[in-house]
Amino acid sequence: LCHGRAVSRTIDSTRTMAETELEALALQEADKVVTETLNARAAALAQLVVQACPPKPLSELEESYKACGSGTNKAVAGLLRTVREEAAAAVDHLKQAELWLILKAPAVSDGNNFGVEVQAFVLGELKALRTGFSAMVALPAEYHQARAQGLEKVAQDSSKDHDESSTTETETSTEEGKTKEKKVVKTVNKCSQGSKSKPTLADYEDYTAALDVKHYHLGKEALVDLRNGYMKAAALFNKNLKRLSDPRGEVPYLPHISPISRGEVLGGARLALASGAVCQPPPAPSPIGVRRR
Repeated sequence: LCHGRAVSRTIDSTRTMAETELEALALQEADKVVTETLNARAAALAQLVVQACPPKPLSELEESYKACGSGTNKAVAGLLRTVREEAAAAVDHLKQAELWLILKAPAVSDGNNFGVEVQAFVLGELKALRTGFSAMVALPAEYHQARAQGLEKVAQDSSKDHDESSTTETETSTEEGKTKEKKVVKTVNKCSQGSKSKPTLADYEDYTAALDVKHYHLGKEALVDLRNGYMKAAALFNKNLKRLSDPRGEVPYLPHISPISRGEVLGGARLALASGAVCQPPPAPSPIGVRRR
C-alpha cells in the first residue's frame, strides 16, 4: 500500500512538473508582452500616427489625389498596408495577453472569486479589441476593390464597326432554246475593329479622388484605434496587476517581484504539497535572558 501511494505521488509530481515547465515557457513570452510590449507599442504607434498622417485638410488631399488619375495612389495604398501589418502584430500580442490571463486563472471554487471576475472582465475586453484589430487586416483589399469599381466607369471601352453592302447581279441561262434571266442579290459584311473613346465624366474623376480621401481617413483612424487599444490593454494590466496575477491572494504581493516570479513561487508551493512534503515551521527563537537590577 505504501509503495502504491509513493508511485501515485511520483506520477502526480511528474505530471505537475511537466505542466509547470510548459506554463513557465509560455508565461515567459506572455509576461514580456503584458509588462513591456503593450506600453512600448502604444508609444511607437503614437509616433507613427504623427509621421504617417500629418495634420492636413482633407480638401487639400483631394486636390493632390486628382493628379493620380487612374493610376495607383501609392500614398493611400502604402498607409493601408502599414495598418495591416500593425493590426496583425496587435492581434498576436493580444492573444499572448489572453493566454497569460488563462494560465493565471485558478481552479474553480465556490468562494473568493472577485479576482476571477476581474480576470474574466479583462479577458472580455481583450477579445473585443482583438476582434476589431482583425477586421483592419482587410482594409487594403477593400480599398483596391472599391477603387477598381470606380475606375471601371472611367476606362475606355473598345467597340466594333460593322459595314454591310449589298449588290445585285443578273445571271443568264439558256434552256431548250429559251433564254432565262435570274437576279441574285449578294450581301457583303465588313467588320472592322476600332476604338471609340467615350467622354470621361468629371464626376467619376472626383469620385475616385474622394474615395482615396475616404480610405486615407479610415487608415488614419485605424492607426489611432490601434494606439488607443494598446494603451487600454496596458492600463487594464497596470491597474489590476496584483488581482490579475494572483486573483485569490494565495501569494503575498511583492512589488519588486514580477508576476511570472510570483507564479513560480505559487507553483513551487503546490508542487511541494503534491509530492507529500511536510512544511516545517520555522525554529523558535532562542530565549534571551533578562537582566534584572
